[in-house]
Amino acid sequence: MSKRTIIIIIVVLFIVLVTGIIAGLFLFSNNSEKKIKEIKTYDLTMDEMYCNVKESKRIVKVKITIETIKEKSLDKINEKQFLIRDEVNKIIRNLTEEELQGKDGQNNLQKAIKQSLVELFNDENISNVYFDDFIIQ
Repeated sequence: MSKRTIIIIIVVLFIVLVTGIIAGLFLFSNNSEKKIKEIKTYDLTMDEMYCNVKESKRIVKVKITIETIKEKSLDKINEKQFLIRDEVNKIIRNLTEEELQGKDGQNNLQKAIKQSLVELFNDENISNVYFDDFIIQ
């Protein structure tokens, strides 16, 4: 091989290497700069409620916060708090102490309340229900 061929091969390899590095940096920097878009949420904390427990002399003291992803949905549920209180009472009154006990009981109750509110308001923007207080007495 002549010196000229070796120099051409080295120059081509150098160009390929530099191009690869530049392409890699460009692709890497775009992936690392992608920002996770935060969803703004709106919430309504209800006054505490006392509900009877099915087939028991015990009561449940509960205070819930309802989270939505649309401000319009928050306005709608805020105007109809009496419906929410009624719905929560119906759900809890139809559950036994055993069904309300423990983490699973609370998770199931949260899901039931959320699903009921989604159906009641015909609004999929209700994203979650949280318990601020949950006491069985």
